[in-house]
Amino acid sequence: MACIPSGRVWGRSGSILTSDSKLIFDLSPEYDGQLHRMLTPEEHPALQRRKARELQEVPGTAAALTFCGSHNYFHWLYDVLPRLGMLRTLNISFQTLIMNPNPYGAFVEETLAMFDVPESSVIHAADDREIQAERLVVPSLMMNSHYPPWTTATLQRFMLPGSGTTPQSPSRIFISRGQASARRFINENEVIRYLEAYGFVPICLEDWTVAQQVQLFACAKAIVSPHGAGLANLAFCMKGTVVIEIFHLRHVVPTYWMISNHNKLDYYMMYGQDEGTAHDRFPGLADFTVDLDRLEQTLGMAGLNKQGA
Repeated sequence: MACIPSGRVWGRSGSILTSDSKLIFDLSPEYDGQLHRMLTPEEHPALQRRKARELQEVPGTAAALTFCGSHNYFHWLYDVLPRLGMLRTLNISFQTLIMNPNPYGAFVEETLAMFDVPESSVIHAADDREIQAERLVVPSLMMNSHYPPWTTATLQRFMLPGSGTTPQSPSRIFISRGQASARRFINENEVIRYLEAYGFVPICLEDWTVAQQVQLFACAKAIVSPHGAGLANLAFCMKGTVVIEIFHLRHVVPTYWMISNHNKLDYYMMYGQDEGTAHDRFPGLADFTVDLDRLEQTLGMAGLNKQGA
């Protein structure tokens, strides 16, 4: 936990600066959406910054929970909320929270309420704004510690008890990315029809509140899903839940295998079929096809049979 007298927060990503405007890189990661990678210290935009048009001075203690990817549901759950849990667990009092602006306000508002944070206490970082607090406290970044198991335990502690009731929670669910803009199954309708024979119910998480998603995953006994941020909800699954994650052949990320290990889930992965994605395009955003024979083999390895079989 960094405590910075007269510390500053600069720009939309919320870079952390000392009182004399030096960048604290460990607390200020920056992602390049064109290069699809994290920037090095030498590339950080804060080093080329001009004087901000607006300086907002904040009295008392402010806690900064900024993170460049906080608009993403996974990063919000795992790079922001556990740090809020740190403040709560260590009984560090603050009058103001400094966070990134977020276009997807619904899940932000819902989860902050679960952590008992009033919206009135939040100040948002912004382009051409620098915020200076009388005393700035900044918890270390979860990404830098490879998301230890206590991050998942923290989410369960604050979010699982008050998740409410999900109507008609199915025991086997397929997470659809049909409403997403990228990384979709080209043959999703075919996959859904195939999985329905195994008792899977297709779900678009965009249609569910956070509390309903928490309860949905807590009640599930088997989950099939393409790689995507919605799988952050594996944090709420019960021990032994079967998880089958499907990746683009050239984009495999171990994040949800990691969370599955935190909760002792029965995790499997399989590759989808590359549909000739141009090699100059980032494969993490490419749509792809699921081979149904391979899916059948993976379901069999996981011990899942067709309904009535």
